[in-house]
Amino acid sequence: MRRVNIADVARRAGVSRKSVSRVINREEYVSDALRKKVEKAIQQLNYAPDRQARSLRSGKSFHIAFLYETPSSYFVISLVDGIRAGCRERGYELVLHETTAKGSRLVLSVLEFAERERIDGLLMMPPLTDDEQLLAALDDAGVLYGRIAPGTLRRDGLDVRTTDHAAAVAMTEHLLSLGHRRIAFISGDPGHLAMTRRLDGVRDALAAGPPCELIVQQGYSTFESGLRAAKELLARDPRPTAVFAANDDMAAGVIYEAQELGLRIPDDLSVAGFDDTLLASRIWPGLTTVRQPTREMGEAAAQLLIDRVMGREAETGEPLPTELVVRRSTGRAPG
Repeated sequence: MRRVNIADVARRAGVSRKSVSRVINREEYVSDALRKKVEKAIQQLNYAPDRQARSLRSGKSFHIAFLYETPSSYFVISLVDGIRAGCRERGYELVLHETTAKGSRLVLSVLEFAERERIDGLLMMPPLTDDEQLLAALDDAGVLYGRIAPGTLRRDGLDVRTTDHAAAVAMTEHLLSLGHRRIAFISGDPGHLAMTRRLDGVRDALAAGPPCELIVQQGYSTFESGLRAAKELLARDPRPTAVFAANDDMAAGVIYEAQELGLRIPDDLSVAGFDDTLLASRIWPGLTTVRQPTREMGEAAAQLLIDRVMGREAETGEPLPTELVVRRSTGRAPG
């Protein structure tokens, strides 16, 4: 059976082949009427662009990569879902690349990967987003990249972030409203600089509220580190009445350890997280958390990067909003 080509689409839509090409390549200044006609013809004919031919014509591979190093599979899954959606919207394919390398080994492996796969651009998430050695090497090599949830912004960078500080303030105010005056915060991976804004938000909310004790415990964004932090926090006398973890994985570890000790949640201990991954609504009791628009972050990052690759205007926008999600893991302070 003959493969449907761009000329077939042009005939079906009643337009020129150049017009079809402009729609496929998402060029600017294409009218809505033209776009709809071409997209309708594409759907009717089940047309798929020949990526190899496009690559030869444009000198681009029409692939971008997502570089990640994270213990939270739930967070990664949601991001990848959004990145794929952004790629589909612009006719791109996504390549996934997980790394555990550090320092110069990380830089070398990423540069080798980018050359081997002939990617047009690279997306990354914390803690890679703030690795200055890696960023400098990518700049020197001329590799275009975008960053999801970076700790600091870079001039002319393509950065997608959320309102971490405001979200942490809102969660802390929620715990204070329930009467909690001894609150613990479990911080995340030290390399994830955006998480420092969450601790700043907790501190600012407490400074503006009633007298309250804050206990900060180091975590590393994993379920296991949440368990370890909970063992230390819950062995204190007096122990905290509420624990706010910098992500849902660590919060789940706190809930597990608390229940192992026979504590009732939220009667004896309130627990809160951050991200609102699938885990948050699948554990018992359901986790009070901050909903990050993770999928939207991934989609926006992909669109920004691909637009920059294609020479279109692409600039970092305002932080995407977060939302406080109250479930059964938080309640009135005991006593």
